[in-house]
Amino acid sequence: MLLARYGEKFDLLLGRRTYDGFSTFWPKAPSSPMADRLNAAKKYVVTHRPESLEWGPFEAVVPGGSDIIECIRRIKSQDGTDLLLFGSSTLTSTVLEHGLADEVVLLVDPVLLGTGKRIFADGTPARAFELASTTTTPTGIVVNSYKPAGPLKNQ
Repeated sequence: MLLARYGEKFDLLLGRRTYDGFSTFWPKAPSSPMADRLNAAKKYVVTHRPESLEWGPFEAVVPGGSDIIECIRRIKSQDGTDLLLFGSSTLTSTVLEHGLADEVVLLVDPVLLGTGKRIFADGTPARAFELASTTTTPTGIVVNSYKPAGPLKNQ
């Protein structure tokens, strides 16, 4: 359902930890619409260790070697497929801070896990979003899509 929104082809922007987690599962996953799309997607991976990337196709985005924001702008400026960012809370915060997200999709799963990792890194600037759509999966997961609406206005 979620991937159907993006068509048959898309690219991924991933932080290294998310890439490592995905790469241990998806290359070995049985063929399915989700597995096939994720495996076929070009992965832009923000990493200090590009030599150890194996799950492709990929392109390393090396911090320090170039400005990450400019790299993301370059990737986004290319004609073609949508660029999706999964997980990667630090990278997500950077993308939001610099206004590079065209859409934010938050999935709410009806499970309480207790404490854990924050969705956004400390210091992420406040932003306003407008609800664009919401749907519910048969398992009760609520998929909310938001469009950026600029800086948060204090009222």
